[in-house]
Amino acid sequence: MEKIYQRNGFAIIENDDKFQITWAEGPYGNSVFYDISKENMEKALKSEEDTYEVMIYAETGRWPLQEEEQLEKNKEFIRQFPELLIKVPANQALFDKDELKILLSQAKKYNNK
Repeated sequence: MEKIYQRNGFAIIENDDKFQITWAEGPYGNSVFYDISKENMEKALKSEEDTYEVMIYAETGRWPLQEEEQLEKNKEFIRQFPELLIKVPANQALFDKDELKILLSQAKKYNNK
């Protein structure tokens, strides 16, 4: 027997212990369907944040980065391109005083080339 769990912006279809999550995507709002596990179905129904995570996982096969993981990735990117500390001064708040001093000196060398 088919059950449909409709929520804001998505639905989950349960059919004989098989689960699919669906939502509208693209400029024309075409429905996309992804198979998910029972555990992910239960997670998606808990909260909007959990729904988002399940949708990303269903679409990409990877869980979205947690906040601290994303922060570390951003810092690593800025370490590769320290001139972003000058172009976007808000990035300076990501680093402690000692590392910021080193990165700013690297950025100034880059800008003087």
